[in-house]
Amino acid sequence: MIPHSIHVQTCLPNARFLPDSPVQVTQISCDSRQVPPGCAFVAIRGTKSDGHQFIGDAIAAGAIAVVVEHPQGDLEVPQIVVESTRRAWNLLCMAMHGNPQDHLNIAGITGTNGKTTTAWLLRNILIAAGYPTGMIGTVEYSNGRQRFASHLTTPDAEIQAPLMASMLTHGVRHCVMEVSSHALQQDRCSPVQLAAAAITNITDDHMDYHGTPEAYRAAKARIAGLLHCDAPLLVNGDDVNIRQLLNDTRLTCPVITFGRQPASELRYTVQSRTHRSQRLHLALAQGDISVRVRMIGNHNAANCMVAAGLAEQLGIGRTAIASGLEATREVPGRLERIDEGQPFQVFVDYAHTPDALRNCLTTVREFTHGNLICVFGAGGDRDQVKRPAMAKAVAAADRVFLTSDNPRLESPAQIISDILEGFSTQRHVEVDTDRKAAIRRALYVAQPGDAVVLSGKGHEKSQVIGTRSISFDDCQVARQILRELAGPAQDVNTEQHGGLMSPGLLTYPA
Repeated sequence: MIPHSIHVQTCLPNARFLPDSPVQVTQISCDSRQVPPGCAFVAIRGTKSDGHQFIGDAIAAGAIAVVVEHPQGDLEVPQIVVESTRRAWNLLCMAMHGNPQDHLNIAGITGTNGKTTTAWLLRNILIAAGYPTGMIGTVEYSNGRQRFASHLTTPDAEIQAPLMASMLTHGVRHCVMEVSSHALQQDRCSPVQLAAAAITNITDDHMDYHGTPEAYRAAKARIAGLLHCDAPLLVNGDDVNIRQLLNDTRLTCPVITFGRQPASELRYTVQSRTHRSQRLHLALAQGDISVRVRMIGNHNAANCMVAAGLAEQLGIGRTAIASGLEATREVPGRLERIDEGQPFQVFVDYAHTPDALRNCLTTVREFTHGNLICVFGAGGDRDQVKRPAMAKAVAAADRVFLTSDNPRLESPAQIISDILEGFSTQRHVEVDTDRKAAIRRALYVAQPGDAVVLSGKGHEKSQVIGTRSISFDDCQVARQILRELAGPAQDVNTEQHGGLMSPGLLTYPA
């Protein structure tokens, strides 16, 4: 879609214009290195640099106006002074594409864990009800017809705006959006008004960015400010941190609780479960339903409940809710089964927080008759505080292989050392910074009846090492190794053969 010509006064009615005269533009930019002639430059204050420092460069490149947070003295172009240039940027991006967000029914989902699964469930419910649905989330972006690789769980409006405009072009009127705490803190969704929203759960995460649990909870609570007047916020009544959030925060929107406890307004119970599915009873506002879903675990039962609760707030009936839940086979990288005919179970899961890893392993443990084997690590340049807690979260596993996740610019050995501090003196851990070697080792030692969980990267197709992003897919790697296992019998004892271990592999009593 060709961007619209916009009157900036209309888009930013609370701005102060110096001088007080109309400003009309057809392009905007927040990067002084990419300013086309006739553009408005928006000076955004980021974590690493401040766009206000590059106003001169932007004007020299042809900017005809600048959007700033404080007057810049004498400039040869109009200044548009706003409280937040980041918020102004998002409003202008949406306006450039005709404000498509105003013509969509958008459901927003935030929470430490469960956002992606809940979003996929809700999209399938809406599709079952006959509504093509767009998606903005961790695994993919979609305009309802085409799917695109996702780079951020919640991008800013520069990406949201054309994507939502494309949804409208394809006749889509519903959108499901995952909303991260970073996005809420940075006002990336400020132009969006949600028809319904949910907070799935809150556990400690992103302390490197938010600083304290209180600040993290406050960031999550900001999703309430995106709701339409009288639109509801669904919250997990079983979650102690959400109960604390409700005590600490004055929410003016309607709040609906969901959970297993009798006090919750929307309740679910697990009627039965196997290693491949579970039957749930969901008590909704419009009546009860019973469904068999192909996703296992208490955490997925909660995800089904909140997806169903959001769906009925969007006007979806019980029949379509049940059909959409039952149609969902799996979500990429969320307890995704890898089956190459091996006599043991293999799962790939995105669990990269202590709570998510604990829930994942507890779920698999319930249906594992042999050993539960876990391969995991932690990302570099991220939240060092949670690393020892990740070690404690693998208590349900019988064997642990500690390896690299996305080390980024940090030393893989240092990341592993930080995690090892969380293991008890009685626990032995096998360590290899080479993720493929660690996965191979775990699959080679697995016996009939065992289960292997490869956690941390889930749906991701690459691994970030230093400044390089290399192709790496846990699912693909696991399938390749399992096919090797299905080949001619090995002449060696894989438990003892040192060739299967890289030089850094060792048994580590923490």
